[in-house]
Amino acid sequence: MDYRNTLNLPKTAFPMKANLPVAEPQRLAQWEALDIYGALRRARQGQPKFVLHDGPPYANGDIHAGTALNKIVKDMINRYWALAGRDVAYVPGFDTHGLPIEMRALKALGVSQHQIAPLDLRRECAGVARHYIGVMTTQFQRLGVMGDWNHPYATLNPAYEAEELRVFADMVDQGLIYRDLKSVYWCPHCETALAEGEIEYKTHASPSIYVAFPVEETDRLPSGTRAVIWTTTPWTIPANVAIAVHPSLHYVVVKTEVGPLLLAEALVEKVLALLGLHNQGSGAAFPGAALEGLVARHPYLDRTAPFVLGDHVTAESGTGLVHTAPGHGIEDFEVGRRYQLPVIQPLDDQGYYRPDTPLVAGLFYEAANPVVIQKLTEVGALLHQERYDHQYPFCWRCKNPIIFRATSQWFLSIDRIRDQLTEATYTVHWDPQWGGDRMRGMVEDREDWCLSRQRVWGLPIPAFYCLQCGSSILTGDLVRHVADIIAREGSDSWWAQPAAHFLPEGFRCPTCGGQEFRQERDIFDVWMDSGSSHAAVLKGNPDLSWPADLVLEGNDQYRGWFNSLLTTGIATQGEAPYRMVLTHGMVLDQFGQEMHKSLGNTVDPLELVERYGSDVLRLWVASSDFRTDVRISDDLMKQLAESYRKIRNTFRFMLGNLADFSPTTAPGQGALRDPLNRWVVFRVGQWLEEAQAAYQTYQFHAVVHGLVRLMTVDLSSLYLDIIKDRLYTLGRRDPLRQETQTVLYYLLHALLRAIAPVLVFTADEIYEFAPKPADFPHSVHLSTWVGGWDIGYNEDERARMDRLFGYREVILKAIEEKRAAKIIGNSLAARVVLHLPAGENLSRDDQGLLTELVMAAEIVPVTGDILQAVAEPTDWARCERCWRHTPDVSDDDHLCERCRGVLAQSAE
Repeated sequence: MDYRNTLNLPKTAFPMKANLPVAEPQRLAQWEALDIYGALRRARQGQPKFVLHDGPPYANGDIHAGTALNKIVKDMINRYWALAGRDVAYVPGFDTHGLPIEMRALKALGVSQHQIAPLDLRRECAGVARHYIGVMTTQFQRLGVMGDWNHPYATLNPAYEAEELRVFADMVDQGLIYRDLKSVYWCPHCETALAEGEIEYKTHASPSIYVAFPVEETDRLPSGTRAVIWTTTPWTIPANVAIAVHPSLHYVVVKTEVGPLLLAEALVEKVLALLGLHNQGSGAAFPGAALEGLVARHPYLDRTAPFVLGDHVTAESGTGLVHTAPGHGIEDFEVGRRYQLPVIQPLDDQGYYRPDTPLVAGLFYEAANPVVIQKLTEVGALLHQERYDHQYPFCWRCKNPIIFRATSQWFLSIDRIRDQLTEATYTVHWDPQWGGDRMRGMVEDREDWCLSRQRVWGLPIPAFYCLQCGSSILTGDLVRHVADIIAREGSDSWWAQPAAHFLPEGFRCPTCGGQEFRQERDIFDVWMDSGSSHAAVLKGNPDLSWPADLVLEGNDQYRGWFNSLLTTGIATQGEAPYRMVLTHGMVLDQFGQEMHKSLGNTVDPLELVERYGSDVLRLWVASSDFRTDVRISDDLMKQLAESYRKIRNTFRFMLGNLADFSPTTAPGQGALRDPLNRWVVFRVGQWLEEAQAAYQTYQFHAVVHGLVRLMTVDLSSLYLDIIKDRLYTLGRRDPLRQETQTVLYYLLHALLRAIAPVLVFTADEIYEFAPKPADFPHSVHLSTWVGGWDIGYNEDERARMDRLFGYREVILKAIEEKRAAKIIGNSLAARVVLHLPAGENLSRDDQGLLTELVMAAEIVPVTGDILQAVAEPTDWARCERCWRHTPDVSDDDHLCERCRGVLAQSAE
């Protein structure tokens, strides 16, 4: 007889095949219709807040693997704290000003910035930014990222711009803002000043030259002495106005085949060897301070080059004498200011020499290198030249080398607040811990912040210039007055309206009383835009809180957004605008290489989503230790897809065996009696505590790895495999079966909540099919964490199960040996003789439980010398319904007594 129809086999409509690329967009539509984010906010109203302040990505293209990693990690954090009962408010943001968008707009138009009116370019830029806000919003939502997507913040919005200006006004009031002529990073391709945060260093080949400057006649140095300088920027020689030496470094005049040369004493041998010269005798060494006041001459221009003192000079490289051009070098400029040297800066905004520059007029600065070198050769000043590979600053926007150029810019004084910035880093929790040291290093070494950019697409610096006396005018009250206008009209109005439109009626120049003005045309550095977000977003939104509980970005943001947030926060509020900083690494390819389009090794996260689904991509993020650089590849995604399948099938098994279970009629939780049920509840409770601790410290990889191990080892291979017999073969109302279903129900909901922050789509799909009371929320993402079930599990129970599991391993090994030899078909047909060492015994209850744990026919304990097991085929017949081998199987119906009783009861 076929007894299959008499079994309680699993039944569920939950599909085995996930088909995530199709199912996930459908669930997204459901969430949007139900307003899951709004429902969650309403459900948590009045609870303690958790605010993760979003660092805004540039709205200038599709998302990539790095932005996907960033947003998914943020989403998992937010979803965990919502699950933990906190009121999670997440406002996503977009950085919408600056060069990336302006360059994209110009490329689309096919023009340069000089071929289009500012307002026309700004409108095109705004269109690009708004387009990509829409594109990126859709893409982030496709990844399952939950937030207030209907009300994101964007730095181009007039309300945001006005708040940024009010931040600036506060800094003006505190005397932190000034305008000055300084040597700054300058990109001739982007035609703008840059800040340190916009610089990246790459290996660059430069022409290295050693040049002799003749020293004017003096009784302190031998006649004909020439000072030798070394530089890797021959193009700056036309701007030379001095030679710097270190006051306490010792120098000597060395006689050579080309005459007496002045060098640092410590570098004589090295330099002469490089120049191919010999030391024919040298005078006494003297400190650099003795050279102050002496004068050399420019090698080919009618200009003097006095000796000046500078602590930046070292004997680590070069000659110990530094070519000084205040119009270019940062240290050169500072030394030049101290000695009141002329600032010769012959380059225009595009890096070309002005028409009045001797020898190199009209040349691009790089093209001037061979011309200058040729001239130095002709006049006998060039002693040596060679190729020099070194780390050089590049513009991180256009990827071209930058130059140092003295220009007038607006600055924020870091010196004035440096101590406060440093102190504030100690109040912040940094993860990884080295983040605090890194930020302190950034603060200690940071120059004053160059705020101004010579571009069009951005927020204007609201300063004015008097047309009568030329003085610049910038006050906090004026900035706030402009902020109110821009809040109403937007920043385009700065280019559409005259200066008078933004000034109070009857305003006069504080210096000369003039009444005609022009506006500043420079815009703010974009780091000022995003760095003001704590004020424009957190303080401007009653649903949020200041400071933020957490900010999370890539580890490159210590010099970027983290830094600008800290600076504006300290400058205006006196404290850091975040309580915790968490960083992630970069995304690398399968070989550990950085991904670049030029290398062809980029991985499109949206393509992976279309192939595997967002949940598998999220599983990649969660299973990676994101604090370090992480790798991504198709092979890795295939492995994760397999892990996902195991997790899904484990939940499907639980759902199938709860098909006839009703939570409203289940026995009370305190009624657990079965030792295996009690053990699994205890074991899962242990893992839930570990998972919750891991979630709270953002160790998502520990959660995922622990979950996979729990599901494959403790559940699928052990508990769930063992309980199939009682679930399938016992009567539906059998107390043990109902108790086991109660445990399954608990496991299902506890583990379902635990994976919900990671597998957001799958968790909600499982929840939809899960049995639950009518008063449960309609989405798992509106529910709360299910903790451990306190069943009073004691140490004696734990020790008992540990001992039996130890026996189980020995027994299963013995059975497997006989299975491999084809002596036994499976464990159900095995009779096992278990040899127990003296002093150990197996009670009748233990014997029965161990038999169930190994799913054998019989276990016979005997006393032996060591713990070992011997398996052999059982003589007992097999029950045709439950397939167990028992001594009570009838020859008539081939059923065991238990199955016969179940069938008799069901027939009543």
